[in-house]
Amino acid sequence: MSFAVTGSRARATSPVRYFCGHEEFGIKRLETSRNRIELPAGDSSRSRLSELEAELSKSHDNLGRLTSQLDQVNQDLERLTSYDPLTGLANRNLFYDQLGGYIAVARREKRKLPLLVLDVNAFKDVNDSLGHRAGDSVLKEVSKRISGVLRDSDTAARLGGNEFGVVLPTAATIDGAMVVAQKIASAVEAPIQVDGHRLVLGVSIGISLFPDNGTDEKGVVSLALVAMNEAKRSGGGFVACAPDQNKSPVGQLILAGDIRDAIENNELTLHYQPKVAMKDGRVIGAEALVRWNHPHQGLIYPDNFIPLVKRTGLINGLTLAVLDAALAQARLWQNSGKPKSISVNLSSRALHDARLPEQISERLKFHQVPPHSLILEITETAIMIDADKAMEVVTGLADLGVGIAIDDFGTGYSSLSYLRRLPAQEIKIDRSFVLNMHRNDDDKTIVRSVIDLANNLGMKVVAEGVESGEIYDLLKDMDCYCAQGYYISRPVEGVKFNDWLEDPVWGEPASVQNVKT
Repeated sequence: MSFAVTGSRARATSPVRYFCGHEEFGIKRLETSRNRIELPAGDSSRSRLSELEAELSKSHDNLGRLTSQLDQVNQDLERLTSYDPLTGLANRNLFYDQLGGYIAVARREKRKLPLLVLDVNAFKDVNDSLGHRAGDSVLKEVSKRISGVLRDSDTAARLGGNEFGVVLPTAATIDGAMVVAQKIASAVEAPIQVDGHRLVLGVSIGISLFPDNGTDEKGVVSLALVAMNEAKRSGGGFVACAPDQNKSPVGQLILAGDIRDAIENNELTLHYQPKVAMKDGRVIGAEALVRWNHPHQGLIYPDNFIPLVKRTGLINGLTLAVLDAALAQARLWQNSGKPKSISVNLSSRALHDARLPEQISERLKFHQVPPHSLILEITETAIMIDADKAMEVVTGLADLGVGIAIDDFGTGYSSLSYLRRLPAQEIKIDRSFVLNMHRNDDDKTIVRSVIDLANNLGMKVVAEGVESGEIYDLLKDMDCYCAQGYYISRPVEGVKFNDWLEDPVWGEPASVQNVKT
């Protein structure tokens, strides 16, 4: 900027400008009237002008500092109003804002959105016995462990006290949410060192799904809280709302609360369905199918309680209980001189538990059953939830020498190239293709293609849902290895199954006579 000095007046020939934050301020001219500055003549005017410039520069610097301080205050205020000061996670207000945004996106894209609400078990005992400082240390450590399990796209928040919320925008299914819940539970359950004390805590987790369990933030959170409280009542773990559950699930949750007792009190029983070799009709094994002898509701079939077991996080315990009972039965067959293989279904949860191979190895040794007598059935869908983890566990199981069968083949979405990598020896064609293959050419073509594929890969094929002699004969003509279904026998409890083995009565097709066991 320069000044032209004439007599006793000085006029700015260019504007004076300075910047502060995002605002631009300018002094356009100095004049001697209302908007003029009267300057003395001579050198003193230049001195005064220098003073003014210095003052303007100082004001500019001060304003810049004030702006920076204001920005910091705004950031601190935002953090105080949006984030939990103890854990650094989002607080309840920000959580609900973010959840609302995620729900809007999910609604627009017509997809599902899982939500987890969790509570740290026995946290009150920590506060009461060790003090609030120790409680704060626990909450900070738990928040780190929760965050360590989640993806960058997931959102975690402290909702208050010892309660946390998690939104999983990329999970999209209850199964995916339960995998994350299991990871969170495992992370939190690891010992925590606080002031020289070794604490082992657990969590209770409730899972809900938009829009199945609510169409807004309040709806999905309230159902997740109900499920979380049921998990807490059952001793921890997690409970997921049923797909069509959109109000308080009192009846279902009461039943879910009985499951832990059912496992501990041996209320579960196994029924067995025979598997026969199609070339000669010999019974070569059986599939173990669990039933629940409820003390008040009587015999409950798996379709009515297995989904509940999965949602309570007790499916691994149930799997091990079924394995123990099945291996005990296999030992009895072995002792009788009629060894049979025994097939047991594995859930997706069990399939992603790295401890499973060791647990099964221990049970095989305890029951003195050779590994090849046990066949573990896994579904395509269970495999693909976390393919790498599943491959690791399945490989560990195969290394034990147990058989691996791919159950419900044709209903999942795995690729053939991936299936070739699995150490499986057996494919079970889903019954939905077998039931009507004698009347539906498409089903017949699918069954024939699966059998040809398996034979080319050196794998055996078991056809489920064989309910007539006509279907049996068609399968035999296609060179199917094994059949299973009501035509041969319905699933029956152990004593009746053993009696059936002694005198197997089933509708003999023309091509099979004098069936032997």
